[in-house]
Amino acid sequence: MDEVKFLALLGALIAVVGSTVPFLLRLRVIRREGKTEKTYGERLAELTADLNRASSDVDSVLEELAQVARARESSVKRLESELQNLEERESQLKEKVDLLENVPLPVAEHFARLLKSGDKRSARRDYALFVAGVLVTTVLAIVIRTFAG
Repeated sequence: MDEVKFLALLGALIAVVGSTVPFLLRLRVIRREGKTEKTYGERLAELTADLNRASSDVDSVLEELAQVARARESSVKRLESELQNLEERESQLKEKVDLLENVPLPVAEHFARLLKSGDKRSARRDYALFVAGVLVTTVLAIVIRTFAG
């Protein structure tokens, strides 16, 4: 926000200098051209026109400065939001790294091997093992009940 105030102050300074310089130059030219004396009304009209042009130029410069300030403000807000998101992501990743540092290396390697081999297993094999486990459990339950009872 301080940058916006600085830009506004700079724009005001440019406006003052920008409107004064053409006025002074015009006065100098009029003084040097002493041959063609213009009436007070003509000189006042010319000076007023020059002042109006300079004022409109200054207004356009100030508007452009305001647009630049608004654009920078929005980009700063966007960058602050991105920075906060990145900080949150960094803290999450640090937590994951801390958790993984406590896992022994052989366990991590074994887990990685299981994941690789898990991709190669087929669904048919998994179903067959499940059905076989159910059958073996049932047979064992029947055998235990017969001998125990």
